[in-house]
Amino acid sequence: MSQRAFTKGYLIALKQDTWTINIQVVMSSDKNKIGMNANLGAVSDPDAITAAQWRNLLIIHGDIDPSSFYFAKDQKKLYLHRAIDNRAVTSALLRKDIENFAGNVRSTADAWNFTK
Repeated sequence: MSQRAFTKGYLIALKQDTWTINIQVVMSSDKNKIGMNANLGAVSDPDAITAAQWRNLLIIHGDIDPSSFYFAKDQKKLYLHRAIDNRAVTSALLRKDIENFAGNVRSTADAWNFTK
């Protein structure tokens, strides 16, 4: 796992098998939460994505909670996000959460393959 300072937080590049997953890790302004974001890609024409595809993302959410999908309409990008409490966080616990989050990115790839 490599990391570098980002405009906001850090960007971590996690290698798992043939995947390299880039995850932005940020601290909330009140320092109570640690957030993780993965840019899943651009959706240049969101209206062209079928309702079934959007619904599938909502259904999958139940399997990957506390991770969740969100669509940034101004950027036209789909993200996966996870927030954890910043209490009693150890390096081992944070690493486990990051690896689980990366696993969520991988396990849901078929559902967001409409991104570019």
